[in-house]
Amino acid sequence: MGRRQRPMQIKRVLIVHRKSLYQIYVEEHQERAFQRAFARGDKVAEGITRSHETHDDALHAVQRVLKQRGIEFVARWRAHVRSTRAFDLVICVGGDGTLLDTSHRILGDTPLLGINSDPQRSVGALCGGVAEHLPALLDGLSSGELRPARLARIRVRVDGEEVLGPTLNDVLVAHVCPAGLSRFDAATIAADDALQAHSGRNKAAFEQLRSSGIWVSTASGSTAAIHSAGGTVMPPRSRRLQYLVREPYTPPGGAPPALLQGFVPPGEALVLVCRLRRGMIWADGAHRRLSLSYGAQVLLDLHPALLRLVRAPTA
Repeated sequence: MGRRQRPMQIKRVLIVHRKSLYQIYVEEHQERAFQRAFARGDKVAEGITRSHETHDDALHAVQRVLKQRGIEFVARWRAHVRSTRAFDLVICVGGDGTLLDTSHRILGDTPLLGINSDPQRSVGALCGGVAEHLPALLDGLSSGELRPARLARIRVRVDGEEVLGPTLNDVLVAHVCPAGLSRFDAATIAADDALQAHSGRNKAAFEQLRSSGIWVSTASGSTAAIHSAGGTVMPPRSRRLQYLVREPYTPPGGAPPALLQGFVPPGEALVLVCRLRRGMIWADGAHRRLSLSYGAQVLLDLHPALLRLVRAPTA
């Protein structure tokens, strides 16, 4: 499990869990289309039901382990999590989506452990294991043999204000409709100068980008969407950010922009100025997003708060 560190006192745990599709479709919204599909033996509908049962079993298994060890815990649906500071450990029960959503709310030093509640249907690349692995993971943390990895996150600022929380995987900046043409001015500038960059003496450093949008990722996110778009897989502990312009447009006879793909080291920032009436920025998926208006300045750099993520011993 690596070099031993100071033993960890685990007295109070926050369990964060997702809602299953069955809960959303059937119990909350009573979707008739789903009910009809299930009645006629639709395999996808049946799979959603089985996934709900598997997830529920995993959630109860995690709670059972904590009870057996005398560890106090609070269980909350992920949308109801506001702060994690009062807890020694946060355990996410779900998949990568639940873990990513929860990670935005962790600003302190609280470690985060993901338990993949449905490994047959969920990748769980960021998770530390499944429910049956939890006793060994807790033992490793308590003894100091298992050390949480400190992972880079993206800080997003719009017109000088930090927004969307620290982003663990990736950010997409584009037209509000992904099928529309995205227009941004872009530059990489020292982070200390970036907030005043576009209106100051560095204005000439900006390039005009016309494309389907711009991906920005951490090392953790470099195996995800940006990799599928042609990006590079980065070492897991890297502190650099990576950017990639999706489907760039070069005018006939013109030279392609220099800022099509590259890295932003610590101490520097990628600055994007919106040249759209309606732009959008998404952080770690489709749900966490913010509208951008013409002239809005988006600054992306390394977030000062690294995330302590508990990974499997072989990760």
